[in-house]
Amino acid sequence: VGVRLFDANVPKAVLDDPGLADKVRVYPDIRKAEARYLPNQLRSTLEGTGQWGAVRVIPATVDTMDVVVTGRIVESSGTALALDIGVEDATGRKWFEKRYEAVADTRSYKEGPGRERDPFQNLYVKVADDMLAARRQLKADDLKSIHRVTGLRFAADFAPAAMSDYLAKDAKKGTYTVQRLPSESDPVVARLERIRER
Repeated sequence: VGVRLFDANVPKAVLDDPGLADKVRVYPDIRKAEARYLPNQLRSTLEGTGQWGAVRVIPATVDTMDVVVTGRIVESSGTALALDIGVEDATGRKWFEKRYEAVADTRSYKEGPGRERDPFQNLYVKVADDMLAARRQLKADDLKSIHRVTGLRFAADFAPAAMSDYLAKDAKKGTYTVQRLPSESDPVVARLERIRER
């Protein structure tokens, strides 16, 4: 799973006139930091479930992951958090797009046991639960296809001349389908697999 850095969603008016930050209570530097912090919290939650294997925080330019999570900060005030979350797989199939909202668990701000828990941990757990529910709706063949498409997209990025005709992309839907599979004994495939593992 790849969790992309979130869209900080700083209003243009605040960027043009920093004096408005106090009025709308959106501070660009804090939002940019949150756009990096929140995906890491979601990553930790997903990894902690033991359901997803490797979970990485990735930049927007990386798209060769089995499942990609995108996010946009709608509201972040310290007492409330609202995120627009989207999840899709390597084939281009959208699993869901949903707004998540939560009020901070104030017990997290107190000293003592439990203070290491993020105040919005319940929100991250809801996202993880929804992702698992969406994955469970897929058939085993769908899951194999997702993994195949991920590998072929990676290969096509590295060696377009040799690997680009194994996949077909539907321009209207933005979805990928496997046209054919390369030979397992192909030395290009073996080399690309080693690169991908690294």
